[in-house]
Amino acid sequence: MQSFVLYPYLLARYGRKEERTTDMKTAAGRSKIGFFLSDELIEKFRLLIQQKYKCYEKGLLSHECELALRHWVALHTNTQTEDIVTPNPTPRVALVFALVKKYLLDNFYFELRPGQQIPLAHLEKAIMEVRGADPRTVRKWLQAFHRMGLAKPITPYVWEIL
Repeated sequence: MQSFVLYPYLLARYGRKEERTTDMKTAAGRSKIGFFLSDELIEKFRLLIQQKYKCYEKGLLSHECELALRHWVALHTNTQTEDIVTPNPTPRVALVFALVKKYLLDNFYFELRPGQQIPLAHLEKAIMEVRGADPRTVRKWLQAFHRMGLAKPITPYVWEIL
């Protein structure tokens, strides 16, 4: 059995009614739950979905809510999920990072330990010496180090070695 619920803001914006089931079980392995959210948050979320998918269709709100909840649960548990996994660095990125660390140790530092913060200028200089002085190359390797969890920016001019 299905009923139709008229959402005035959807009707005003999209000119149609949204269909809604009254069953608690809507599909295999999926359950319907209810909770209260502020009107402002709901409107922002719907606009975000519309911008992301270039339209607002049936099922997108549920899909995005499920992704958001999976992300939140993964952040607050100790288990790894397929959604949020820090990748192991590829051998090429790990090799270049090792060469960059060696250059930093030879020229600027006595030791580099995890959590140590270094100026971006030192990191850029090391990348230029190891891989090349083109700004696009430096930017590419900084992004690769960050993406692979080897270093991260703390401020625009300070990076942390992980």
